[in-house]
Amino acid sequence: MQRYSGFGLFKHSFSHHENWQRMWRNPTPKPVYDVIIVGGGGHGLATAYYLAKEFGVKNVAVVEKGWLGGGNTARNTTIVRSNYLWDESAQLYEHAMKLWEGLSQDLNYNVMFSQRGVFNLGHTLQDMRDIERRVSANRLNGIDGEVVDAKQVAEMIPYLDCSKNTRYPVLGASLQRRGGVARHDAVA
Repeated sequence: MQRYSGFGLFKHSFSHHENWQRMWRNPTPKPVYDVIIVGGGGHGLATAYYLAKEFGVKNVAVVEKGWLGGGNTARNTTIVRSNYLWDESAQLYEHAMKLWEGLSQDLNYNVMFSQRGVFNLGHTLQDMRDIERRVSANRLNGIDGEVVDAKQVAEMIPYLDCSKNTRYPVLGASLQRRGGVARHDAVA
């Protein structure tokens, strides 16, 4: 597999980035596989990757009717976070967050994961109660999170209108500083 570097990026710029090694194959199907995964989106590709990485299962077929990562993975949210309410969900997403934190290194490929923080804004008193509940549940599960008030939100996101005159005034937010965004299509 080709290793990526700043020099390689510079070198390939002279050919308008048209001479990169293909990152996937299109082989003729074998008569037998140990595992067949239907769906080449984020979950299917991750399953194939971790079967190979963690268990040595390499005779895997990923079958996709379109193109790899062309469905939900390419068109939906890029938010990566683990601040979910229920214990089971929180632990599952916390594990996924830790995998994201090391994924670029594991793949030797920049998945463009940027841990710039994730805010969930509260616009009503009920929103703020729900935010308090979720942050408290996360802390009990050892997951980072904090409640911030409207003034703190305005200081951290200066371009956001946090005035009282907006249609939906910001009363506060939950903040998970380790959360962020990633290019899911880059991973696929």
